[in-house]
Amino acid sequence: MDAGFETVLIGTSLDEASDAVVITGLEIARAAGARVFLAHACQRPWEQGGGPGLTEDRLERMLEMEEALAGRMKEQILRLGIGEEELAGTAIEDGPAHWVLIDLADHCEAGLIVVGATGSPHRSGLFGSTADRVIRHSTVPVLMARDRPRAPLERVLMPVDLTPLSAEVFRQGLSLLSRIVPDEAMLEAVMVRDGRGRQPGGPLAAEVTALADLEGFVERNAVWRKGRIATWLLYHGVEEELWAQPGEWRSDLVVLGADAREGFERLLLGRMAADVVRQGPASVLVIPPAPERIHAGLPAEVGAAAEGRPYSGAASTMR
Repeated sequence: MDAGFETVLIGTSLDEASDAVVITGLEIARAAGARVFLAHACQRPWEQGGGPGLTEDRLERMLEMEEALAGRMKEQILRLGIGEEELAGTAIEDGPAHWVLIDLADHCEAGLIVVGATGSPHRSGLFGSTADRVIRHSTVPVLMARDRPRAPLERVLMPVDLTPLSAEVFRQGLSLLSRIVPDEAMLEAVMVRDGRGRQPGGPLAAEVTALADLEGFVERNAVWRKGRIATWLLYHGVEEELWAQPGEWRSDLVVLGADAREGFERLLLGRMAADVVRQGPASVLVIPPAPERIHAGLPAEVGAAAEGRPYSGAASTMR
């Protein structure tokens, strides 16, 4: 993903319940020097039951609905104070919301899709179906916004597992974050460890080694970050850590990566990461990896950085 994106695509239901999502996307666009494209998906009257065909009555109802939705779109733009120069476009499209957003992201060359989470994050299994499906199929980063995060963002949590795929997502995440968060924002790279058998008191040799590995990973992959990235180990889940953080210390955003083949169901770090998306209190930025840059497709210098080996600029020969 190119961090120099020019358009943020925002899914909206056009009512006040979606205002926080639109404002979140708008603030990100303003910070990045980009514009917003507002999109609403709807179901046409002839798709809501009844016989086949487009009758005169259904055509009239369709035109009335389109006019009403266009009016609501204008009302939301005015209500939120979106300037004409900040608006890349609007669309009211027929079809499932996730496919509408995926298609429009390609049409308007969006660098980021912003969608809202539905349901209470305190209830298991309540994860916005539109956000879920967009994450599954999107080839650009997706921000699932819960409520309205602090602006500017102050704390960003980036779980990693030290694999090449995690390194790719980490670099892409930092590249995007460089456009939307200030240098003084606290970025934290965390690695989850198995806490079983961990003894209180002095640090274990394995813990010291794991922390050194994490710090090396960050140093190799955070070449574009001006501010410092804190590193620490977790001995319980990221979701538990997020809920444990009180008030102003709670993270505003969690950055995760989705597997290029299976999307949301194969988020990096597995089931724990899926729980963060479904139930965590923070907004989540999900970054799809670039398949052509994974494994064999990685440029030599990038592959060397991901694997922690030196790059001399010349091809190596195995003997």
